[in-house]
Amino acid sequence: MANEKYNLTISRNTIDKLGVKLYDKASDVVSELIANAYDADAEKVTVTAPLGEFLATKKEGVVTSKDLEIVVEDDGHGFTEDEANDHYLKIGNDRRLDPGRGGESRELRRPVMGRKGIGKLAAFGICRTVEVWSASGEKGLDQYRVSHFFLRYDDITQDTDKTYHPEPGPEDRLFSAERGTRITLSDFLYKKIPDAETFRRQLARKFGIGSSNFKISVTDSKTGEERDVSGLDVEIMEGTKIQVDERPVPIEGEEPLPVSGWIAYAKHSYRNEEMAGVRIYVRGKLAATSRDFGRRAGFTGELTIRTYMVGEIRAEWLDEDEDLITTDRQDILWSSDKGLALQKWGTDIMEDLGRRSRKPMEKKTFETFMKKSELKSHAREMFGDTRVYDAAMYVGKKLSKGVDLETLQNDDYVQSMRELILSVAPHKMIVDKLKEIADDGNKNALNMIATMLGDAKIAETASLGQVARERIRAVEGLMEILTRKDPAVESELQRLLESAPWLINPQWTVLQANQTFNTFKKTFGAWFKKEAKRKAKTFEGGALRPDFIMYPIESRIEIVEIKRPGHKLDDVEFERLSEYITMMDDYLGENREHGEKYPMVHATLVCDGLNLGGVGNIAHGALVKDGRLRRETWQNLLAGATRAHEDFLNAMDDIFRESRKTNS
Repeated sequence: MANEKYNLTISRNTIDKLGVKLYDKASDVVSELIANAYDADAEKVTVTAPLGEFLATKKEGVVTSKDLEIVVEDDGHGFTEDEANDHYLKIGNDRRLDPGRGGESRELRRPVMGRKGIGKLAAFGICRTVEVWSASGEKGLDQYRVSHFFLRYDDITQDTDKTYHPEPGPEDRLFSAERGTRITLSDFLYKKIPDAETFRRQLARKFGIGSSNFKISVTDSKTGEERDVSGLDVEIMEGTKIQVDERPVPIEGEEPLPVSGWIAYAKHSYRNEEMAGVRIYVRGKLAATSRDFGRRAGFTGELTIRTYMVGEIRAEWLDEDEDLITTDRQDILWSSDKGLALQKWGTDIMEDLGRRSRKPMEKKTFETFMKKSELKSHAREMFGDTRVYDAAMYVGKKLSKGVDLETLQNDDYVQSMRELILSVAPHKMIVDKLKEIADDGNKNALNMIATMLGDAKIAETASLGQVARERIRAVEGLMEILTRKDPAVESELQRLLESAPWLINPQWTVLQANQTFNTFKKTFGAWFKKEAKRKAKTFEGGALRPDFIMYPIESRIEIVEIKRPGHKLDDVEFERLSEYITMMDDYLGENREHGEKYPMVHATLVCDGLNLGGVGNIAHGALVKDGRLRRETWQNLLAGATRAHEDFLNAMDDIFRESRKTNS
């Protein structure tokens, strides 16, 4: 009796932890049922499901199952009533430790996939009712006894320690002319089955059997269309595939661990999740998918490895003497001795893969960049001299080497990179000419220097022309915005003027804010917020932050206040602008370091008209007279910017043509 003092009980809610919490995708659930069929010596498994359908509806938090079913049917040896009770309905029973069953299947002697004894609960991750029908007996008989029963989630998970008795089905203990097992799922949660192609890929990813006597097919219950589940076809980057059969995993103090399969770089970045990473199979079933062999983030080449590395390997020792696979079969135990050995082996493979893929990746990156950037056509249009064009191609090839393919999907990045190349190309041509002179020694030095000076003129002209063209594009962008009637254009105009100050004044170049100005903006912003709160009346209804553009122009701070096209400035808005100028003066007076750097504050108002009262008119006139304020209309600003930059561009074209004549 002393040994019966304590009692261990297992809550039925464990079913919830092992079913719902581990399996929440239809493909994961169906894969567990297929694995059971494989272990039962099935040669064909048919999955029938409403592909592309939600299995239930959800309205105001209430889930209602549709009248749908998922059926997984196989032609395996099935199980009897006794086998159902002793094995199928016994949760967590490791069949490999059972002397009556062991680690091989009954008839075909397959290495069985199952081990943990919980896969049968996977169905409760997506449904609440599981119907089990199985006919078993010696192969070749005319009649097979049927075991038929229902498993219901709500009854199983009641808060009790009583034995659960599944409800027998109407065909229980009858006979069937065919043997096999049929599992029918119904009463679903709010889950969706993917479309036919995705569902097929998801199932194909789960199995790496490669056996001629085991076939899987999927039938769409809506259309009746049937498709076989075969292997995943991954396009491999040429020259990167590594066969691992002759590269066992070294482990200290033991014989090397055998592996088979391959690892490579994919030709394209992953188009879908099923193709991603290296699939690791044990006994024909997916044990884990790895994109980095358990390495911590931050290693060199991480993005490329995670994006392009693919493969499938078999490592049976992950589930032999000890089980090194996580319960949900999503990963392996990397901290184990064998896991650490596999990680080190995988790291070496990745380094080898990186070396093999370097040239193919550089080639693919350059081809992708050239196609997306249209560098050739832009360079031909911009540079009449073939030497500058060739320099642009050279710079493009060199710069694209350091870019990963994923980054090239960003159109803004590609455009910026193209403009940088076009700006650098003329100078590259001059550097090449200087090298040519140095290599030639003193022979013909004067002639070559004269030629170089002519080339320098072409290079300078081409570079300036590139700047001008960029500015013309900005002017065209301004014209496009001004044609819109959208009241929200003000913020868009503000962003454009922040990046292109020369639209306001052609003499203002592209400004690179130095650290002093960055510090100034931060400290002024904090000071302004505090002052704006104190002067609540002036800023009532507005944001407690400056909403103007701020530039460091020579030794002054330039405030640019804009209003949407067609708007006339009223007294309230002018009072706020005046307060901006005053507050900036106060701040510079209080902060000597910034005041000495920027002793003057000037404001530019871009606004199409004024609607000021008497006091406002007087104050406005005083600021203009004192040289503290200048007003521009949008049309005047646009006309001035267009005229200045078009004249400049035309002049550059004339100089360029003249330079080519002189050089020739």
